[in-house]
Amino acid sequence: MTDQLDLSRGTMSRRGMLRLGLATTAGFALAACGTPANSGSGGTADGGLGELNYAFSWLYDVTQAGSYVADTKGYYKQVGFTSVKFIPGGPSAVSVLTQLANGSAQFGVSSPTEIVGANANGASFRIIGAMYQEDPRCIVSLAGKPLKTPADLKGKTIAVADADKPFMQAFLDVNGVTASEVTIVPFQYDPAPLVAGQVDGILDYSTNSPISLQQSGHEPAVMMFAEFNWSTVTQTYVASTDQISESADLLKAALRADIMGWRDNIADPKEGASLAVDNYGKSLKFSLDNQLGCNEAEIVLMKTADTEKNGIFTVTDELQQATVRTLALSGVHTTAADLFDLSLLTAVYQEHPELKTLS
Repeated sequence: MTDQLDLSRGTMSRRGMLRLGLATTAGFALAACGTPANSGSGGTADGGLGELNYAFSWLYDVTQAGSYVADTKGYYKQVGFTSVKFIPGGPSAVSVLTQLANGSAQFGVSSPTEIVGANANGASFRIIGAMYQEDPRCIVSLAGKPLKTPADLKGKTIAVADADKPFMQAFLDVNGVTASEVTIVPFQYDPAPLVAGQVDGILDYSTNSPISLQQSGHEPAVMMFAEFNWSTVTQTYVASTDQISESADLLKAALRADIMGWRDNIADPKEGASLAVDNYGKSLKFSLDNQLGCNEAEIVLMKTADTEKNGIFTVTDELQQATVRTLALSGVHTTAADLFDLSLLTAVYQEHPELKTLS
């Protein structure tokens, strides 16, 4: 069944990213070296900002499609870099936050949970922009037996990965469902047990199992956490407070290049998916159909009424506060002031208001 669903070509790794984030937070200050960096554009055009070392949260899948487009179209050079070097993440990679701290990366993407954990251990990181305006976590069931609301989970068996158990518990609590009313079994990042009828639902990302299921002939039903008292940004750009004050021009340029790349990817998702399959992630042997589906699913998380008005990556004051409240539900405590600093992104849009418009 696993081969039939072809999950090795999807974005199952996005779940591993969360697990990696939780695992690396505690060891943030102890990690000593970065992973080998794979190069994006290697041009020689003169750029006052030099080369940008950009740390990804995961492998070369479509999650960074906009960055691939920005590299391919020369946007990093256009904003002042000589070239960009993409540094992939993965199970054996040093965390993005450690790379930023030790100087092996100047720009990167992490998660709010990891950022709060690092700050609790003495770091001082801030979210400077957010790709996803909604959490992609969802309960996936089959359309023939759909789970549409949290109340539908009562009496059901749901597969949940260990890393997601705190989030599942918090989701149940905030929606008035007690843990004893739901049977939780292990989830191995494979929807085959759902197809086989062994479970009623799985906790996964909207950019993962729903795509694999649909493309293998199984119509999914998706209950987004974000639709039921759960509001948080994810896939967030991060910088230290020192970087924000001392390297503002570099960070603004990197944000600007990514904005341009993501605007193009939103207008033509096949372009970014093709770059993931045929270029940056070629050795990973992704399926174009799967990566295109995943790309389209993540665009839904990025393109909201607020970002269409204010520009992608922006986070309203209300969403900042909602993110803090949602993190607290799962035992992760911070304040908006200690988690967000959108000043550089605000400056980018003030200087380049034409970038606010999305296709």
